[in-house]
Order: sequence, then structure tokens, then C-alpha cells
Amino acid sequence: MIAALKPTIVDRGVRPIVHHAASAREVLLAGGVFNTPQLLMLSGIGEADHLRAIGVAPRVNLPGVGRNLQDHLSVDVHHLRRGRGPFHAEMRLDRTALNMVRAYVFGTGPGTVLPSRLHAFLKTRRELPVPDIQFLFRGAPAQAHPWFPGIRPPYEDSFGLRPVLLHPESRGFVRLRSADPAAPVRIVQNFLATDHDVRTIREGVKLGRDIASRKGLDPFRGRESAPGADCRTDAAIDAFVRRTAITAHHPCATCAMGAGDDAVLDPALRVRGVEGLRVVDASAMPDLVSGNINACVLMIAEKASDLILGRPPLSDPRTNRAESASR
Repeated sequence: MIAALKPTIVDRGVRPIVHHAASAREVLLAGGVFNTPQLLMLSGIGEADHLRAIGVAPRVNLPGVGRNLQDHLSVDVHHLRRGRGPFHAEMRLDRTALNMVRAYVFGTGPGTVLPSRLHAFLKTRRELPVPDIQFLFRGAPAQAHPWFPGIRPPYEDSFGLRPVLLHPESRGFVRLRSADPAAPVRIVQNFLATDHDVRTIREGVKLGRDIASRKGLDPFRGRESAPGADCRTDAAIDAFVRRTAITAHHPCATCAMGAGDDAVLDPALRVRGVEGLRVVDASAMPDLVSGNINACVLMIAEKASDLILGRPPLSDPRTNRAESASR
């Protein structure tokens, strides 16, 4: 067991400055899914063989640090739009400027919303216990930009549905490139490493096309721009996915909590084998959830606060209802 009460902080500005801090109780690490394992490994906490290989003296052998990286993968099903939508009109430069001022001063108007506010969760197979595909509906192309007559031409308007693979089997990892804290970490997402993941996202593309072809969208739907009319076979869809898919920006689980030997954190978010160190970010999640992870990260922080303050766990509402019913 080592103590983590005297961390060294490096401020990487124009002139790097080293600060030494002291903690009376414990240190809370919230570096995020990539930087939290980086900081642990640079401190000698991680897989011992990997640390030795890059020149860091191992202090606590925790092979799970940096492993189990999970993320949601998404791909675009996109159509050109018949005519131009309301978001396109608001992207005219003078309107955009006024909308930003209105949003900043009053918190109202088009500048306070995104063109992709609608989500859906579907099953690719009826027998599944939970949805395996999330759809992000986008009312504008990724290339949308402010425009103004005579200065910059308007963009071609379009809309899309992005199927997102909710429960991938593929696992990636985060590793150090060197013992230099300024060196970027090596991130291997390892997307689409299993047949299950390839098949599920392919079915998501097919579902997206089916939704986009419905009669209610006839007044708005133009030519399919992605994957495109010539992309019809499973092999062609798979190739399109591998060529164009991107992260949905929900990475997690690189310092997973749990009770097993492979867990980095215990159920109270404490780093195993280290005294006075907790992790409070998405890296603590042991697995992905069926949707965006922001709410999960907020609740991890709330739970960490309760643990540190010694507050009792919240009561189970199901137990409360059962007790009330029995009275």
C-alpha cells in the first residue's frame, strides 16, 4: 500500500512549472478517460511490465489501468434536403450574430439549441433485452457554416440519422508512449473488432435507411448522400462503415471499478493498493450504458461526494414503496 497525499503537479505552459501540493485527507483524480490512466501509469500505478518497458518504476501492479476502453461508434445516413430548413436560414451571418447575443444576454432563441435534439433507441432484434442502437437525428450537415450573400455562399442543406452502436463487444486500451508527461498517450479504440459489432452497426444503417424512407419525410427528403445509392450489399455497407464511422464521444471504463482482481477501483472509487486516492470521472465506469454518458458522470461525482462526506446511501424507492404498501 502506497500513499497519494503529496502529488506533484506539472503546469505545461510556455515555461513548465512544477508545483508540490499536500493533501490532508485524500487526492481526487478527475483527469478523464485518457488522462487519468496516463497519470496513474506515470506515477507507477499500472501493468508492471508495460511501465518497465517505457522507463517508469512500478509501484503498484494494476494491469487493468488503461484497459477495457469502450466507446460508442456512430455512422451517418444522410439525405440532401428539398429546399432549405429553418436552421439554414438562421445560419446567415447577420442572424447568427444576433442569435448569439440574444442567447448570451437572455438565454433564449435559436442560439440556445442544437439542430440535433431528437434521439431514438431501437432494437435490431426483437428478442434483445435492451436497445442496441441509438439514433441521433441531425437537422443540418456537419459542414454547416455561417454564410452571407456576396461574402460566403450558403452550404447545401441536408439532414441525417446517425445510428450509434450502444453495446460494443470490442475493447480498446490506453498506453504510455514514454515516461515524458508531455508525450501524448497511445489510444487504441479497436472499433469493429468483433462480428457482433460489425453486424449490429450494419443493421443500424439499414434501420436508418428504412426510417428515412418513410412517407412522412417525403416533402423534405432529397437524394441519399451517405452511404449513397450504390451502397446496397452487406459488404458495401461494412466497407462504408469502416471508412466513415467516428466516435460518438462517449469513452469510458479505462479505470473500471468493481470487486474482481481486474478492477482498478473498489466500489467506493478508491484506487486499489493506494491510500488516499480516488478516481472521479468516466474512466471509473465498468461498462457502457444505453445512451449518452454525461448523466452517469454527474452521478459518479455526486456519489463520490457522498462517500467522502460519509453520507449514508440513498434508500431504494422500491423498498420504500413495498414498506408503504404493507402498512
